Amino acid sequence: MPTLLWIAALAGCGSPTSQAEPEAASPAAEDSARLKRETWDIVRIEGTQVGYAHTRLLRQSRDGRGVFRVEARQHLRVERFGEPTEVDVAFTSVETPDGKLIELDTEMSLGPTPTRTVGRVEGGRLHLETTTAGKTVRNTLPWSDDYGGPAAMELSLLHEPMEPGQERTIRSLEPGLNVVATRRLRAREHEEVELPEGRRKLLRIDLATLLPDGQQFRGTLWADKKGDVLKSWTEAFNMVTLRATKELALAQGEELLDLGTGIGVKVARPIARPHETVKARYRVELEGSDPAEVFPSGPSQRVESTGKNTATITVYALRPGQPGGNPDAVPDEPTDDDRRPNGVVQSDAPKVVELARDAVGDAEDPWQKAVRLERFVGDYIEEVSFSQAMATAAEVAESRRGDCTEHAVLLAAMARTAGLPARAAMGLVYVAGEGAFLYHMWTEVYVGGRWIPLDATLARGGTSAAYLKLGHSNLEGASALSSLLPVARVMRKLKVEVKEVEY
Repeated sequence: MPTLLWIAALAGCGSPTSQAEPEAASPAAEDSARLKRETWDIVRIEGTQVGYAHTRLLRQSRDGRGVFRVEARQHLRVERFGEPTEVDVAFTSVETPDGKLIELDTEMSLGPTPTRTVGRVEGGRLHLETTTAGKTVRNTLPWSDDYGGPAAMELSLLHEPMEPGQERTIRSLEPGLNVVATRRLRAREHEEVELPEGRRKLLRIDLATLLPDGQQFRGTLWADKKGDVLKSWTEAFNMVTLRATKELALAQGEELLDLGTGIGVKVARPIARPHETVKARYRVELEGSDPAEVFPSGPSQRVESTGKNTATITVYALRPGQPGGNPDAVPDEPTDDDRRPNGVVQSDAPKVVELARDAVGDAEDPWQKAVRLERFVGDYIEEVSFSQAMATAAEVAESRRGDCTEHAVLLAAMARTAGLPARAAMGLVYVAGEGAFLYHMWTEVYVGGRWIPLDATLARGGTSAAYLKLGHSNLEGASALSSLLPVARVMRKLKVEVKEVEY
């Protein structure tokens, strides 16, 4: 079934990587490993077939004990604002028969250069090495014997199928995000399920996936008597997987699903001059969740719950050097990760350092630096492209192409180079030509004792009241992708009503 890593990538702009079919295992690998099972699954979003998942489970011997080698590739092809986008995620893990992780290898291309993470469990720690554009970052996670690998849930169900009324909790690594997710399963009853090759009576299993940062995703599994999951659903993107033959899984129609304008949030009352607004009040409704638990309060917005699924969000324009903003905002001090370089925000890359120096010039005042940096990035990126999810700052500095994520990442890197703490913000912005809020990423810099939003795609010296923020991230390690998950959580379930606008 699709990993959250894949879902997070979809919330961005996709990847230019294209691969029609996964590579077969080498003959040497086949000689040393016996293929236990191989499966193909169709992937659908909003009812449209958009890709496939291919998984191979091989039996191996490691240090005199039997283990499983799991090889999984997930491929998806959609459009974003009319531009074809392809996403490929591949991971290999070695796990014990009951799902305990031994080692893993994950690769994903978010931009021109793939990011690869390799890891091993040793001495009660998971040791990880993540390499992007030749730069390797090493870190470790505390690891318990109770934690499983990426395939722990599937292996658990195959090892011991569930019965109606049973419950099970599995804690396992979420590949790519590199965090331990908690999965709570509750078996319901058997029901008829339509599959590509006919109807089957399968056990329905409710699934809740909880991440360490509090994000939670609902889902459903349908398993046969052997514990094999033949259908799954996740609320993120309303994504469904269905067991199928290889031929059916690889088939795809000419029509591509648009995850750009096609997922915007239309409003009945248009905003005539959105980027001239100084204050706006919105009524937000979120199916199945309290918006106040999803949209954060901060300097740029105040969120007040008004019911089980509704909230009022008051948004304030924030400009460097100008008063205003949410008077009730709680202080939010920058961390070390908001200041230093990482694998995405490469503020130490020579080209980024050079650009930051050119942009800042002789400015010494932090406010003036921030505005100069925003304007410089807006002018520097020459080509708008939606064919990549999140290129690194160093890549954007060289290519001078991308969309909102590339603007946000490059500006964050140059701000850190100039001595300003910076992070990326994710949410929605109102686009007058669409009459809708579209999903967007921008930058926040810490100036004057608070976080000020800057949007290099417009370079207007701060932001207006036409932005709804879902979250922020310093893009360090796993947070680079997990920052995109709130978009997947609200997509197709959000309604926005414009109640009041001030210019």
